[in-house]
Amino acid sequence: MGNGEEITRIIRENPAMRDVRTGLGSTPLHMAATNPDVSALKALLAAGADVNARDMDGNTPLHMAAYSNKFEHTKLLLEAGADVNAMSAGGRTPVAMARKSRADDVVGLISLWMLKGCKAGGKCAQASHSDIKKLLD
Repeated sequence: MGNGEEITRIIRENPAMRDVRTGLGSTPLHMAATNPDVSALKALLAAGADVNARDMDGNTPLHMAAYSNKFEHTKLLLEAGADVNAMSAGGRTPVAMARKSRADDVVGLISLWMLKGCKAGGKCAQASHSDIKKLLD
């Protein structure tokens, strides 16, 4: 997975690459959701990648970010309209995936998002890492 500039260039040259699938059904957004460099995720979201795409296990990019303890990635996916209630084939929601991997800050972020009934681009999108910590303390 490249950085945001590489992703933007690739998609500009071949738009179909935005939603290409691996043999396991993962999209570039699934992979970017676990990439340490958040710029790839931002580039894919800006290009209109499907935030609720499912891999063969029913996981969305939000499941992947939550399980990988990627706070910023999770926040960006939520802001872009990722479904917090999406169930994987194994019956897990993104918050359950975060709990499974002990990603406490991500659990807090998703829980706050759900508790406040947040919608993509809404006021909750402004919640910061420290806001979540205050709620959890």
